[in-house]
Amino acid sequence: MSREEQPKDKQPILAGATPEERNPDLWPTEAFAPLERLLASSLQRAGQAVRDTFGHEDRQMTAREFVNFWNQCRLKAMATVGANGRPHIAPVHAEFVRGELFSTIYTDAQRLRDIRRNPHVALTTWAPDGAVAIVHGRAHVVPNSERTSRPGATGRERRTVLLRIEIDRIYAMKGRTRP
Repeated sequence: MSREEQPKDKQPILAGATPEERNPDLWPTEAFAPLERLLASSLQRAGQAVRDTFGHEDRQMTAREFVNFWNQCRLKAMATVGANGRPHIAPVHAEFVRGELFSTIYTDAQRLRDIRRNPHVALTTWAPDGAVAIVHGRAHVVPNSERTSRPGATGRERRTVLLRIEIDRIYAMKGRTRP
């Protein structure tokens, strides 16, 4: 994604990250190697239903394609597990910076309380053409990352913290091409 294609009002998830660090088109090829291995091993370890869905060779994404797709999608859905075992899901901003996945979360969000108890998360995003990506991992609050965010509907100041997502599985596929 070029700098011109990024929304003008999009606040960087990782404060201080340069446009070059946020733009996977400018990353060296070796930055994608760990993600490439993870894409392949995730599919190999997946159950039959997931392999049948994401295993179409003509729709598999390379690591570069996956990161570009992920970063171009404005919102992702993040799921956490509450203390009572019930899922919580909400839209979040999450992007890859320098090959690592980061997200922000409000300091008063239920999902942050969930993550502090159980760091396992799942995130997904998709496009109208059927392209989709799912990421499983563990979320860790980055120390000293709390910052002020834009006010909510009440006008009250809001605070966020930065999460680094340690990824253990990725499933991704391109959208269908229509003739």
